[in-house]
Amino acid sequence: MAVGSDIHRVVFAGVPTDPALSVRERMEWLSGPGDGLRRLLIEPPYGFPAFCVDLITPAVHPDAQAAFIIMEVMGYPFFSGSNTMATACALIESGRIPRETDDGVQCVRLETPGGRADAHVTLTAGQVVSVDVEGDETFVHRANASIELAETGTVDYDLVWSGGHYVMVDADALGLPPEQAGDADALALAARIIEAVQAGFDLKHPVLGDVGLPRFLHWMWPEREEMPGRWTAIGGTYGHPGVLWGCPTGTGTVARLARLNRQRRATVGAKLCNTSPSGTMFEGEIVSEGMVGDCRSIRTRVRGEPRVVGVMTLELPPASPLVADLSLQWLME
Repeated sequence: MAVGSDIHRVVFAGVPTDPALSVRERMEWLSGPGDGLRRLLIEPPYGFPAFCVDLITPAVHPDAQAAFIIMEVMGYPFFSGSNTMATACALIESGRIPRETDDGVQCVRLETPGGRADAHVTLTAGQVVSVDVEGDETFVHRANASIELAETGTVDYDLVWSGGHYVMVDADALGLPPEQAGDADALALAARIIEAVQAGFDLKHPVLGDVGLPRFLHWMWPEREEMPGRWTAIGGTYGHPGVLWGCPTGTGTVARLARLNRQRRATVGAKLCNTSPSGTMFEGEIVSEGMVGDCRSIRTRVRGEPRVVGVMTLELPPASPLVADLSLQWLME
């Protein structure tokens, strides 16, 4: 699957998961003893660090048609907009969830480790042309924070929960233009910022509890309100370590909407067209407001255009040295 210029591997079969566990517990097992699978699929020789993996697994939630677990270079997000788009598209295009219309919108009801998520799939002549995702509640968890970096000085940021903790940084304030966001120096700067924020990090999600350390950074260039409630911006999402994704990411886009909402600059109905440095655009919209713990939150819809780019089978011989190197004996059972 391609979402923007990013490749997603949607895995349908061949990976056993324990049906007695919740989807979150399956994710937690994979992130520990089973992490070799993630490395197999996103590292050479069979992968690339910017790949995303979406592992289909049976749903537990009674309203979900399928569940999936997300694997990326940074680990295991609880939710992701682009991964939900890829998963919903793959399920429809493969026939694993039957098409209900050839020309119209079909809701695919999914379950993530963070909870339920709906994907509204638009089809034309039987093909998926776009997916609108509704998912996790997003909120600013820590506003107006800062760190000190040697040789860089003070870096101001907001910390936003959007399926993972996002460190939101003004790129202009650091003299970083969009066309340089993927350069080695910018990747190294993003890594230093993330590692400084991680030091001593102790925030927990008000509902989900311990969700791990921040591993996403979203570079923000100035947003503009083109007309009331209609915003445009350039934003680039970094995953630690070392990846700048081609798309602005759905969770990065709605994290930016959450900042605008907290600043009282955007409310229900507001839309943001967020374009990555490489030119891929996602559109997010605030559909409702609420509270998560003591934090003002929003629910959103975000749209992208996933496409099937190929179908493949990966056969890993039991004698492959990768089985031992990545502790993948459990896949062979």
